[in-house]
Amino acid sequence: MIATNTTISREELTTSAETISRIGNGGLSGKPLSKKSTEVISFLRSKLGKNYPIIGVGGIMSADNAIEKIKAGADLVQVYTGFIYEGPGFVKKICKEIININ
Repeated sequence: MIATNTTISREELTTSAETISRIGNGGLSGKPLSKKSTEVISFLRSKLGKNYPIIGVGGIMSADNAIEKIKAGADLVQVYTGFIYEGPGFVKKICKEIININ
């Protein structure tokens, strides 16, 4: 199961309501999604048990974010926005940190 992707919630934004209204609706990705995504992963893990794979997606902007998803119950992580902003080296950073979890 892939959990999650984008959100239509604007709760974590510091952008003015006027600017958000001008931009319009659509899926939001990146940092504002991180906390909620981790909560969903944790919830799914508690309901699905250990034998169902979960791919954690949403708000992974650092290696710490990826590790949070794994600790919440994700078996794998998938990056989008963080990769766009950081480039291919971002994946290498995450992998190095994940190896050092234990």
